[in-house]
Amino acid sequence: MSLAYDRNRLVELFGDDAATLAEIEREFLDAARSAHEEVRETEDLETIARAAHRLKGASGMIGADALSQVAAAVERAAHAHDLSSVRQLDESFRHELAKIATLMSGSR
Repeated sequence: MSLAYDRNRLVELFGDDAATLAEIEREFLDAARSAHEEVRETEDLETIARAAHRLKGASGMIGADALSQVAAAVERAAHAHDLSSVRQLDESFRHELAKIATLMSGSR
């Protein structure tokens, strides 16, 4: 079973200071939740694609590969003008965010 994200990537990028890592994790979760909310609250496919793209990159940076893949799928669906598929991906989106939040809260 793979982890929701790879904390070692954060350590490689930012060092092993617990306070710094906790702040980065908080900022990531805030940004991820904001992107998810943005996707859920609009039908504007350009807005959805931008939010998903931002999250895809941020997730990839911290090793949250499953969330990055969900965000990439949302982005592809938005570019394909397929709002129905965007909505169908919501459960996966929420599930991956919850896994990451749980893992991050346990690492503090």
